[in-house]
Order: sequence, then structure tokens, then C-alpha cells
Amino acid sequence: MSPLLVVEGLRKAYLDGSIMRRVLDDTSLTLHAGEVIALCGPSGSGKTTLLNLVAGLLEPDEGRLVLHVEAGQKRLCDLTAAERAQIRRRHMGYVFQFFNLVPTLNVRENVLLPLELNRRSDLAGSALGRLSALGLDGHERQYPEQLSGGERQRTAIARALAHEPALVLADEPTGNLDAENAHRVVELLWREVRALNSGLLIATHDESIAARADRVIRFEQ
Repeated sequence: MSPLLVVEGLRKAYLDGSIMRRVLDDTSLTLHAGEVIALCGPSGSGKTTLLNLVAGLLEPDEGRLVLHVEAGQKRLCDLTAAERAQIRRRHMGYVFQFFNLVPTLNVRENVLLPLELNRRSDLAGSALGRLSALGLDGHERQYPEQLSGGERQRTAIARALAHEPALVLADEPTGNLDAENAHRVVELLWREVRALNSGLLIATHDESIAARADRVIRFEQ
């Protein structure tokens, strides 16, 4: 397997009142195409921070992040915020813990949004097909406020996969789901990653999900 993402020596600290709290300290990993890595550990241990650094939503205090995609090698720490946003839009899919759906768009429009931004209307059929796989038939015209938490999460997962990204980041993607829908989500994520030869970094407290990953990285608080 070829390297997709290389993370080297990441450090990130936050000012907590008058105390500087280090969340990540010399964190390194390599994710290969077609591979799933589970990030496990207690809340506040740095899992979400790592995902946000990889996504380019945060900048590290120290370290290196390199994404290898068809367009070439992208050194994320050397890019501007606008450039990182473009990389994220084109090559990454992010399943946020709290959905981040656009409230003024319905389910169908939320899922198709990445395709509009990337001018990939050719993927619309497969993108909408995932709604059925996730048990969302009949919800296409509903808006986020009309959905349950679990339905919003499944919509967010369909949106993250819509443009068939090279790298999928998932922050507790089954945290709002019952057992049946959690199983659906896990099956879909694993199947898509294998089929597209993409990579998945998944933060989870669920040991059954971690057990399915190719590797597990454990964080300590």
C-alpha cells in the first residue's frame, strides 16, 4: 500500500485560562491508501484536534502533515488557510461529531453540495444512492431541523462520501446512532474506503469499531 497521509511530530497546545495545556505532543502516524486507522482515547485526549489538524482547520505548533493525492504531494503546513480549504474540499470528506449540515439546504442538497463545489455532477447518482444504503429513503426533501440526531449524522456521512474523497475523517460517526444504524454506517464506511482505495481516520469510543480497524492508535489524557 502506498502512503496517503504522513503525520510527523505534531504538537498542539491551547491556553486554558492561565495554563498552557498540551493536547498533542510529538504525534506521528502514516495512513496508507485503503487503510483504516482508529483513534481511541478519553474525551479531551486529542483525537478531534488531530482530525482538525489533518483537515487543515487548525495549524500545528510544530510538526509536518503531508497528503499524497493524484494531484501530487501536498504539504499542508506550508499552505495558506484558503489553500488548505481547497485541498479539504477536493480530497477530503469530514464527518463532524455535530453534523455541520447547512440548515437552509435539505438532505438531497446537503449531500450534493460537495459535487457542486467540485463540479462533479457525474457522481450525483452514486451520492444519492448512499442515502438508501443509510436508511434515509423518503427524507431527501427534509431539512436538518426536521431530522433526528441519527438522521442528521447519516446525512453528514453521505455528504462526506459524495465526492469520493481520497481521505475520510470521521469524528465519532456512530455516537448518535442506535445499534442497527451504527452497523449500517460502519459497513458503508469500510466498504467505500476499500472500494475507492481511500483512507479512513476514525475517532471512536466504540471498541467494536476499533477492533475492525487495520490499526489502532490510543491517546492518553
